[in-house]
Amino acid sequence: MRRAAMPDDHRRPRKRISRLTSVSRILEPAAGFIDETLRTFGLPLFWPYDSLEAAVEVVLNSSDTVYRGQNVRCGDGKPVVLVPGHLGGDVTLAPLSMWLHAIGYRPAKSNILININDRLLDNPLTVASRAAALRVGRKTVMIAFDTGLRSALRVAEVERDYVSDVIAVGLSDPLPAVPTGVRLHIIESARRASIVPNHEVNPVQGSRALLYVNPAAWRILAGVLREIPITLLDRS
Repeated sequence: MRRAAMPDDHRRPRKRISRLTSVSRILEPAAGFIDETLRTFGLPLFWPYDSLEAAVEVVLNSSDTVYRGQNVRCGDGKPVVLVPGHLGGDVTLAPLSMWLHAIGYRPAKSNILININDRLLDNPLTVASRAAALRVGRKTVMIAFDTGLRSALRVAEVERDYVSDVIAVGLSDPLPAVPTGVRLHIIESARRASIVPNHEVNPVQGSRALLYVNPAAWRILAGVLREIPITLLDRS
């Protein structure tokens, strides 16, 4: 009796390859997210210690006069756009935004719910920086935290007509290349200040994860912002 021919046996390897490709496409973003989290917050083994250290730091700094606007340089009305770091968003930067407004700057919302991939920040940051600059008539200063720095530098390079400077509060790992013509100012934890040997760094004592609420970082930030010259938009 004659055996029936097996239909399309040669197609099976292709199906397996396509399935493997689909799985890799799903796993690649997850692997990238885990890698970014570990680079930003360190190994999970040290998270309990880091959390305790952060809690103590918050308690010790809670009565600092910087939060009340004392002993800081007043603002000159520059528009600023805050760029959240890994797993941060507009909500986490709300205290800093309100403080900057109180001392004389014009912070603009980035409309970023949460930063899980810095590539996804480029479009909202472009819109926010343009809108802030056009509203005030001056170029925007972008204040970026850890992984958000990568997006801020990309946007600043493309939007030079609307962005004058970028201030990094905590550096991403690895440190991105700074585009030619983009002025970068760095505020970093004293523990990591040495990782940028060829660039001036303003060191700050305290946890790197809490730089966005660190009063010493806020004081330095106010000074850096005030030293940046006002750049008017070219409306010609």
